[in-house]
Amino acid sequence: MFMKNPKLEQINELISLFYEIGRMTAALEKTPKTYGTDEMLYSNESHTLEMIGNHEGITQKELSDQMYRTKGATSIVIDKLVKRGLVEKRCGVIDGRSNSLFLTEKGKFVNECHVKYDNQMIGKWFESLELTEDEMKVTCHVLRICLDYYEKNIYKSK
Repeated sequence: MFMKNPKLEQINELISLFYEIGRMTAALEKTPKTYGTDEMLYSNESHTLEMIGNHEGITQKELSDQMYRTKGATSIVIDKLVKRGLVEKRCGVIDGRSNSLFLTEKGKFVNECHVKYDNQMIGKWFESLELTEDEMKVTCHVLRICLDYYEKNIYKSK
């Protein structure tokens, strides 16, 4: 007969919760939003804009790595955003073979609206959680450990 291992049970519960969050996030990402602009964006598009806005001049390869996407998937999203006038590709400064990515003025505006929307929604969500500051710190600490492990031992070994 197997002995119960409380730590293993907690880890399994944590993993189950990660999967549930992933499923919930995937469902939310299927519905595009305007974020108060005239641009209808899916979540992966708005978060791509945000990543480029936070790292002006990022290459497509760097963007793929940071967003845990294939280069092909990133290329498709970037091409859509370029066609819509939200992102600009420029020949790489350091390496002429790779494109650096920048937000256009329109892209900056849409990104600002998206970030504002997300901050408002996240603010409301966290207020409803009623976690203490210490509980929040512990939660963030545990999530960071899990993400670091995933990146070092699972994602990078693919």
